[in-house]
Formats: sequence, C-alpha cells, structure tokens
Amino acid sequence: MRTTPPPHPTPTQARLEHGYRFEVLRYGPANGFVPEPVDLRILATPREAIRTVRSQLRSSHVLGLAPREATRALYWSEHGGWLPALAALHRGEPCGLVLLLRKGRHLEWSVRPLAYLTLSPPEYTHPRRRG
Repeated sequence: MRTTPPPHPTPTQARLEHGYRFEVLRYGPANGFVPEPVDLRILATPREAIRTVRSQLRSSHVLGLAPREATRALYWSEHGGWLPALAALHRGEPCGLVLLLRKGRHLEWSVRPLAYLTLSPPEYTHPRRRG
C-alpha cells in the first residue's frame, strides 16, 4: 500500500528588522561599579528612544540627582540637549547620557541602532475540500 508523502511544510520566514536598543544602567561604589540593569527595551524609531530618555529624566530620576546634575538633566530633556543625540541615531551612531547621583553612584542611558531577525511560523494552509 502506497501512501502519499506529506506536503513540504512552508519554511519559517526570517525578516531583518531595524530598531534601537535602549538601556539604562546604574553604577554604584557598593557593588564595585558593576552595572546594574534598570531598563532594557528595543524601540522602533530614534524619536521614540529619545522620547523615552526625556520622559525618564523628567519623571523619576531627577529627585536623586545632585543640584548640578539636575540642571544638566533639565537642559538635556527640555532645552534641546537631546537634539545631537537624535541626529546621531539618524546617522546610525549610538548616543548616551551619564548623570551623577549622590554618594558616588551614577546612571547611564544609552541607545544603539541594531539589526535583528524576527522569525515567523509557517503559514497554515487549509487543505482544499473536494466537492
């Protein structure tokens, strides 16, 4: 008895995607200045990445900054300090910002362009009904 071999499955589709790796690290003397991850995301556009940095500077991190660093953070987020970073991302270059906290700690924001693969499962095709 012969059996029909199963149809060849559609191969998994791989697509090259482009995005921006957004990372926030905290360094402190208590852990020997080993970076401690605070935030890690892949964002779609340079504008979205810079918007996220600006939002974090305005909302949560300003309270723990020394007065001089709070002024720097405010300038960067509100008065155009972010423009060179946005331009660098559009050129395909990384950018970042480091602010000093009290007691020798500091926070580092970095954004890097990246290319990555996304895999999609093969599409299911319903066998045709015979009528």
